[in-house]
Amino acid sequence: MTDTAFDPGGFFEFDLARGAVRARGGERVLMLSDGALAPLVAAAVKGGDLTAVRKLGKHLGEAAASGLASAADSPPEVVLGRAADVLALFGWGRLTIDRWGDALSARVDDLPALDDSHLGMAALLGGLFSALADRDVACVPVSGDGLFLLVDPSIAQQVWKWSRAGDGVPAIVARLKGPEAA
Repeated sequence: MTDTAFDPGGFFEFDLARGAVRARGGERVLMLSDGALAPLVAAAVKGGDLTAVRKLGKHLGEAAASGLASAADSPPEVVLGRAADVLALFGWGRLTIDRWGDALSARVDDLPALDDSHLGMAALLGGLFSALADRDVACVPVSGDGLFLLVDPSIAQQVWKWSRAGDGVPAIVARLKGPEAA
């Protein structure tokens, strides 16, 4: 597979005789509807432990990186495009990335309705981008329509508070830049 093309053909192998589905890398895949997964994610959000959802995101990030010669040496557009391809292939929605000055935002269109605050999707995206960046990344929901800011985990809680207080992306990015942004 090249860095520029993603071929979803043959990504999944269906073995109906055994009742198993395997991904290209050989790992078993379980097909679940968002209606079955939503209560599990909502319970994780309510319990404050999204470790399993973040781990799932890391798995998706590793699947995206496995098709690249090297995520670190590939152009960012290729890496992010591959992430979008894998996210869509697994049914998590359509991912686009935008710049807000020095900040990056991720928008997921047609994201599954897993929890009202989108913290489950934020954990999944955080795991995905952490695997691709080879460092911890947090994604914070900053709108109800699938927009997330990629931030260092040390400031994620503060960004979440600003977002919940009604600040939009431009205001949050200005706050992150500090007094020199004014």
